Amino acid sequence: MNPADQRDGVPDNGSYTRRRFLNKTTSLAAGVLAANASESIAGDALGRSTVKRSQQNSVEHLLRKAVMPRQAVDQFLDPRAKVWAKFHPVYGYLLRDSFMRDGVDGSHTLARYSERGHRRQVNFGELPCRINTYGDSFTQGHQVSDGETWQEVLAAHFCEPIRNYGIGGFGVYQAYRRLLEVEETDRGAPNVILNIWGDDHHRSIMACRWLSFDGDFLDNMPHEMFHANPWAYARLDPNSGDLTEFDCVCPTPESIYDMCDEEFVVETFRDDAVIHAYAAIRTGEVANPDALEAMAAAIEFNSLDYTSKDTVRSSVKHLHAEYAVRVGMKIVERLQQYVASHGKKLFVLLSHPAGSVWHHCKGTRQGSENFVDWHPQEFCEFLSQAGIPFVNTVDKHVEEFQQFRADAKAYVDRYYIGHYNPQGNHFFAYAIKNELLAWLDPQPPAYRDGPQSPLDFDGYLPS
Repeated sequence: MNPADQRDGVPDNGSYTRRRFLNKTTSLAAGVLAANASESIAGDALGRSTVKRSQQNSVEHLLRKAVMPRQAVDQFLDPRAKVWAKFHPVYGYLLRDSFMRDGVDGSHTLARYSERGHRRQVNFGELPCRINTYGDSFTQGHQVSDGETWQEVLAAHFCEPIRNYGIGGFGVYQAYRRLLEVEETDRGAPNVILNIWGDDHHRSIMACRWLSFDGDFLDNMPHEMFHANPWAYARLDPNSGDLTEFDCVCPTPESIYDMCDEEFVVETFRDDAVIHAYAAIRTGEVANPDALEAMAAAIEFNSLDYTSKDTVRSSVKHLHAEYAVRVGMKIVERLQQYVASHGKKLFVLLSHPAGSVWHHCKGTRQGSENFVDWHPQEFCEFLSQAGIPFVNTVDKHVEEFQQFRADAKAYVDRYYIGHYNPQGNHFFAYAIKNELLAWLDPQPPAYRDGPQSPLDFDGYLPS
């Protein structure tokens, strides 16, 4: 079976092109981070035999293969085109209304967005809202229709509205920036939820996520799903380790066409340390060790090893993962400071790809082939020590799986079609329900006693 048709090692037998596209996007970083060396070479005394300083090195090769097709950009910028995303100068893109054949059992899904930016609400949307949610496609509710997201399941159960500002493909940093924008307006809410999925930490540090996609993926990416153009992103200062924020390198619609120019792409990103890390993980070759060592210095990482292609892939993989998570910590620190200074409360949800749930249910040990610990203990401990309430939902999956007689793959297929299916969103809503009830003050109307009952909803019940 083609590795591109697997999710972190979980076989996928879906027959729809769009489903295959979604499975690729949700497992792409896992494939890079879990890359295995296929050859090794003898190292010199300095362990630098894999260092390549030629003009046509592994980084330039990666960049030249990642030039954007002009036709896809034309379609993306056409306001009349039936495409998934639309341009934004900070985040790169936001979403358009869509009706796509990507749902459960081969169905179409309907996703609509209000003029105020959140996904169309089905339950209590006309009432004042005190809960806003942010994140990527597992917040957005990709591959399910309006009303089938976990927010709408909870809204129906709580008897109060929950707004959904999730955008597929966003990283932690991009979701954080959108949160800051929304919460500074009259759309803000006293309770904010940040949902961090899979490789969201890794997306935060990408200047352009498109450049992280492999050639096979780029060749097959449907034009209707074009996105991942340059956006604002975050890194760490190599000297201080402080968070450093960067603007989008293509901040106008016209400037995206620069990404169709091979020389522009090479000149703009040839010194990008994260691109150097991706190239090293894929090829086992190091084009410029200074780029990687700047990343390592920012987090005091001392395990880079250039002895062989095996050791390059392994050590840079660990560097990249630890660096991305450390950036995520810095972002959440800033978010915590923001909500505290604005009288708001923060709750963090940790969600997982299908493959991650499959491995945890199987009991796969850390370090095993294809196993990626997307939310490592270091990050969970950081949240605990910072006093930020959170739920790591893989624990909820494992707890439920232990009550089943099915194997791990059958259990995962119950809930995932790339993203959560409607049943998966229902599971997620009830997996986090009790912790949210303990966090919310006052509790939702469905759980209140006395005078603060659902009777407060004028017009919903007879007077």
